[in-house]
Amino acid sequence: MGEIIHGLIVTVIGMGITFLVLIILSYVLDLFRILAEGPSKKEDDLAEHVEEINPIIEDSNVEDTSSGDDLELVAAITAAIAASMDTTADRLVVRSFRRIGTKTSKWNNLLY
Repeated sequence: MGEIIHGLIVTVIGMGITFLVLIILSYVLDLFRILAEGPSKKEDDLAEHVEEINPIIEDSNVEDTSSGDDLELVAAITAAIAASMDTTADRLVVRSFRRIGTKTSKWNNLLY
């Protein structure tokens, strides 16, 4: 009976030391991350990102969708969305559409 208790004590001490070392390692890695980033400039970084995004938003223009080809494209997109959502096209309204930047699918990008 004493051997079982001794084994349990060794197991608990070993698990405790393991978790303690993992916690210390976690804090050390957080400290390295903080030291590598330098002083925090969250508000300045946010302002810089807003300044970068504003010209992009102002430069983007919405194309006119009045031609027949575009109406067919809107119908095709609406039908595809309705089919993927298992609903009818009556419940969907496509207000605008635009081409995204990449010409390859996300599945092709996973290969590289």
